[in-house]
Amino acid sequence: MKKCIVFDVDRTIVDSYMPELLSLQEAIENVTGRKIGEEEMKRFTSLPTIDFFEHLHLSDEEIDLVNKEWEIIFSKNKTKCFPEIKKIITDLYYSGFIICVITSRTAEEFHELDEELNNILDYFKLVVTSDIVKSPKPNVESMTYLCKVLELSEEDVIYIGDNEIDKVFAQNCNVCFVPACWENDELKNEENACFSIDGLMNIINYYNGV
Repeated sequence: MKKCIVFDVDRTIVDSYMPELLSLQEAIENVTGRKIGEEEMKRFTSLPTIDFFEHLHLSDEEIDLVNKEWEIIFSKNKTKCFPEIKKIITDLYYSGFIICVITSRTAEEFHELDEELNNILDYFKLVVTSDIVKSPKPNVESMTYLCKVLELSEEDVIYIGDNEIDKVFAQNCNVCFVPACWENDELKNEENACFSIDGLMNIINYYNGV
């Protein structure tokens, strides 16, 4: 019986993609004076960040400055929860599931994302941010911490995330994984990929044999 539903945050609960992309574009221009066009910025969606910086031939010094500038600019951008996410979280909560978050963001970054996210915090039994553990995702430490605090086993948990790191994390932790493909289609070919937030309950019920 799966009784704990653990969510990733970015592109799973919160639609942070465009603010993040536009913030990076602005940071690069502020640091280097280069205006990166829309088509070239799209490479950011398919490359690891460090590879994207290498593609732009940024020096180590420039990368460090861009990262610092990017963090400042992104913190000022407004992000929003996906419109249907509050309903599915409340539905799961009132259905008796334990709702949690494991994210690569720090606690400060998590709480600064947007007011909508803060408005649903009461539904989360536990939020595990990257500064709580020494080794964040895809290392198992954050899931081990969650299970220990809540006195759960890995068999009790379903993890919902949108990218390859989340998939590897779930595999490393030996927990069921639901690919969140309502904004990012990176995992669209995975088994049980979920293409709408409304469809989450059906997949969770499937895992529970309902």
